[in-house]
Amino acid sequence: EPIGVVALSGPVDPRKLDQGLEILRGWGHPIIEAANVRDERGYLAGPDGARRAGFENVVAEGARWIIAVRGGFGCTRLLPSVPLEAFRSRGVSLIGFSDLTALLNPLSFEGGAVQIHGPMVAAGLSRPSNAERLRALVAGELTGGVLFRFPESSIARPGRATGTAVGGNLSVLTSLLGTPWEPDFDGAVVYLEEVGEALYRLDRMLTHLRGSGRLRNVKALIGGSLRGCRPATGRSDQWRGMLLETAPPDVPVVVGLPFGHGASNLAFPIGARVEIDTDRRHVTWS
Repeated sequence: EPIGVVALSGPVDPRKLDQGLEILRGWGHPIIEAANVRDERGYLAGPDGARRAGFENVVAEGARWIIAVRGGFGCTRLLPSVPLEAFRSRGVSLIGFSDLTALLNPLSFEGGAVQIHGPMVAAGLSRPSNAERLRALVAGELTGGVLFRFPESSIARPGRATGTAVGGNLSVLTSLLGTPWEPDFDGAVVYLEEVGEALYRLDRMLTHLRGSGRLRNVKALIGGSLRGCRPATGRSDQWRGMLLETAPPDVPVVVGLPFGHGASNLAFPIGARVEIDTDRRHVTWS
């Protein structure tokens, strides 16, 4: 089964791209590259039309697993024109994180296939543990199994919950509020991570989410990495406190899981039913 490679956001470092493509080829799948993968137009990997066409063309050529080369910015620009409904009906599964949050969530709506929050070709795939985890997930080896184990110290508020996995990058997720592409947070297990944002900005975004009322009926909050979010001193305690404020009372909250912009970015499904159990200290694909 072929794997499509797309550039939907920013331009890619050719060296990192080639390193990642070599890893992908080692999995034994044919690789279909979008025509714009090596394009650069300022902070975008080519014009909107070229980025969208690259996505459409690899799907038309038979790829159902599609992996982005990197994040940056650009996915929200494509949301009005990408044929989301057609992609959902064809069972397309996109792999990525960061800016790709804008597409991962809506692609899972209305019966769409499970999407994958995980490393991208030139962003995290070169770390062997990240690559092996993603390969196992694509091969179907994680369905119904344990996605994350965590220590006692990661438990901000104990509990057990089951819900649909949504989320990803906090700032991208916040930018979807009030649009047709925002996720349905009711009954959801929400994953949140961020990069390079000051802590007061994280507070502002979480306050916005809380004030919007969207999180009234979430089942759990799960915090990932906060690479480059400053000040670093006391960051983990402040993040824990922010998530506790943001979650409804009695909803389990776990922090410090290895996903996002940190070195360890373990792939997990968006749109799948997941269970969090702080007694057993794990998150499973239910």
